[in-house]
Amino acid sequence: MYEVNRSVFIVVPREPFWQWLSNLPHSDLGDLTLAELQQDANSYLVPACQNIDEVWDEIEARTETIFAAELADWCDDESYWPDLTAELFNEWFNVQISSIVTDLADEPIEREAFADLDLNLN
Repeated sequence: MYEVNRSVFIVVPREPFWQWLSNLPHSDLGDLTLAELQQDANSYLVPACQNIDEVWDEIEARTETIFAAELADWCDDESYWPDLTAELFNEWFNVQISSIVTDLADEPIEREAFADLDLNLN
C-alpha cells in the first residue's frame, strides 16, 4: 500500500446537467438514469494538497477546463454548450474531495495521455 503524490476530487452530475444531457439533439441515453450516472462519476487527480482548501484552489483554477471535459464526454459540438462559468458548474455538479490518495494495487501506476481536445477555451 502506497500513498500517491496526488489529491483527488470527483465531479458528480446534478439534475441541471442531466436535463441538458437529456435534451441534446440525437441524445440516446437508453435506460441510463441520473442515479446511475452519479454512481460512476469522473474523478480527477491534482498535485498533492495538504488540505481540502488547497484542493478547492486547484479546482477553481481549472473550473472551465473541468466543465468542458464533462460536457465533451457527451457532446463535442460546443454550440450546444452553455457558458462555462464557475456559477453554472456549481449548479450542474457536486464535487467530492479527498486530499489523500492511497494506492492498494501492487502494480505500478501507468498513465495514458488523452488526445488534446480543441475546446476553444482561450
